[in-house]
Amino acid sequence: MFSRSTNMGCATTSVKITSIVLNAILGFLAAGAIGWIAYNADTETEEFVVAAYIACSVILLFSLLGIFAAIRESVVLTATSAVFLLILAIPQIVSTCLFLHQYDVKSGQEMVEVAWLANNMDAMQQKHECCGKNSAQDYVHLTQQIPPSCYADLVLAPSHLYVEGCIEKLQTFYEDDKLRFIIVSWVLVAFELICFALAVFLAISFKNKQRRMEF
Repeated sequence: MFSRSTNMGCATTSVKITSIVLNAILGFLAAGAIGWIAYNADTETEEFVVAAYIACSVILLFSLLGIFAAIRESVVLTATSAVFLLILAIPQIVSTCLFLHQYDVKSGQEMVEVAWLANNMDAMQQKHECCGKNSAQDYVHLTQQIPPSCYADLVLAPSHLYVEGCIEKLQTFYEDDKLRFIIVSWVLVAFELICFALAVFLAISFKNKQRRMEF
């Protein structure tokens, strides 16, 4: 009986440590996702940015709650963390699946054409390290001077000239952006489900431990 109790205690301790570590990783991932959203906020709709900020902030909050609950060995807090992790994971799975099948990658050409017609290429060229619509020759063909924003660090030297056009660079950026979003979403979902399972195990273990201490 003593041996069995000792084994259960060791198992609970191992799961407790694992839960703390995985919740910490989940928190770092959520914080990283917030940073990624902030960096790419200008390329997404306001509704998406706000929803993503809220979702990642809630994930970060409950990952911290999971760590605190495991350290305190609180049945109520651990169970609360488990419930909310599951509630977070389900809509995230649905939204990621919908995003995967229904979301159309933004048109790099359309975005560049709008900026080109508005004579507003500077910020885009510096951010994406590109020049013109297809190359710097777009300016040459219009007998215009190649703008400083087409040069790395704004150094007006041939060796610093961006050779790729903005349409190709922007399209690649949007496609990579979608892939990164999908990967990050599924990784977060995986960690949420694992942390949920560990939280359920810990809540049961902590409850059993309380019952044993009462006798």
